[in-house]
Amino acid sequence: MKRIATLSLICATFLAACQPVQPLSEYRPAVDPAKVKPAKYESDLAECRNVALQVEADYKERQGKEAAQNLVAGLVVGALLGAAVGSHASNQGDLIGVGAATGALAGAGSGDYTHDLVTYGPRRVVDRCMDGRGYKLLTDFGRA
Repeated sequence: MKRIATLSLICATFLAACQPVQPLSEYRPAVDPAKVKPAKYESDLAECRNVALQVEADYKERQGKEAAQNLVAGLVVGALLGAAVGSHASNQGDLIGVGAATGALAGAGSGDYTHDLVTYGPRRVVDRCMDGRGYKLLTDFGRA
């Protein structure tokens, strides 16, 4: 059980080290201000943000469902492996617990959700939307 607590502490430390990302509601694509009408720009930006917020919400819902499914699968596989490895050991229960915890953590983190996709995906939606409305963006899509 000490191993599980140590593993949990290590995972929490890594997650806490992640830098916070600017909320999508504050994201502003970089455009040449001399070539835009401020009122039209703000209106288009609000509409594009709403599209991106819906995409982001759908993405997070799908990510949560997949993570939960992967967590359960990892838990079961890890417990089975722990039971098989510890079948002739006196600490089989500990090995099952460690295997289940390790499998659950590995399963939960196994989705195709790279940092780049999570961080910049919705911003790219805003940028593409603004580009489609005729604004010339001055930076790479999603990285203003």
